[in-house]
Amino acid sequence: MKPKIAPKIALITGDYPPAISGIGDYVEKMAAAMTKLGGDVTVITSKADVKDDAPFPVRRVMPSWKWNDRGQLLDILSGFDIAHIQYPAVAYGRSLMINVLPSLLRRKYPKTRSLVTIHDFRVMRWRWRARTAPMLFGVDGLIHVDPRDGPYLDSWMPLGKPPTQIIPIAANAEPVECQAGDRQRWRKQLGFADDETVVAFFGILYPHKGLPELHRAIRELRESGKHVRLLALGDFDRTESWRAQMEADLRADHCVWIQGAALDRISQCLHAADLAALPFHSGAATNRGSLLATLAHGLPTVTTNGPATPSDFEKIFDLSLVPVESYGAIRDALSTLMTDAHLQHRMRNNALAAMAKLSWPVVARQTLEFYDRLLSPAPAKAAA
Repeated sequence: MKPKIAPKIALITGDYPPAISGIGDYVEKMAAAMTKLGGDVTVITSKADVKDDAPFPVRRVMPSWKWNDRGQLLDILSGFDIAHIQYPAVAYGRSLMINVLPSLLRRKYPKTRSLVTIHDFRVMRWRWRARTAPMLFGVDGLIHVDPRDGPYLDSWMPLGKPPTQIIPIAANAEPVECQAGDRQRWRKQLGFADDETVVAFFGILYPHKGLPELHRAIRELRESGKHVRLLALGDFDRTESWRAQMEADLRADHCVWIQGAALDRISQCLHAADLAALPFHSGAATNRGSLLATLAHGLPTVTTNGPATPSDFEKIFDLSLVPVESYGAIRDALSTLMTDAHLQHRMRNNALAAMAKLSWPVVARQTLEFYDRLLSPAPAKAAA
């Protein structure tokens, strides 16, 4: 029996590190995990003058993703068994070329299987969902990372979906090893006293992440005599009118702001924290990599119950869920956690147990198995 040959896999993404992008981080983690499992993976992304030392090829070759660039992309994809597109369109400059790529591939390379991973389909505006139609009808396989996207995708494909699988994401900052004494050393480097409660925030910096309310909650806790400070881990990816005020808050005495940190350094900072707070205006969900990162580090986490939050979310994760845009609720939840060691211990243990099931090796293995399913020949029909 001939040994099974690993398929050649192209992961296609408009954004990729060091660009600030949750999708780019996802692709990097996925490619690394699949490579460790024996996958033959190449990342294809936007052109950039960056030197990569990844254990897999990263081809930063696409000058743009416009219609005139389709020939170059198709030439690059020659010889690949799997062309796996990461979506939404904003990473591709809203170009429609990426939406018709599956159909172009099917015509030019009939043996190549195209897939798309849809991120955040249900929160897209109607017109952006409509733009996915050519992709959804032309693709050979569909992955979505959020179970709640399923009904929305069904409604856009009433005649049936291609082979589809839900494969959740894992933490976008995996824990580095933390030996005895490391945590105290990292806290000292960050300027935190032994008796301070450190509350971590992690993610790209936007007002809708709930930072204004979180700053106010921390200030009021300090005014009430609590020894607490905010550790903000993140960067801006744009300049807007709200940025100046956010930067002023991040540089205030109640906050330590870490910018431009590598993921290993982010992990050290999360190990140094005591609690986490991620008060998203749209609510917590299973596809929030920053939330999964705080849980992977065992941090008791305060987050929000909003429109994006699944009804069974508290059954999956042991979290302190508060209403959106309520600094008072954030303040009170943090105050309760700070004074309840038993609650902290329970939430820490439950967070680590839940995240053991949401690791990148698990995600990569499920994805590789899905590829095998798409590449397997259809069973022969029995004779009538």
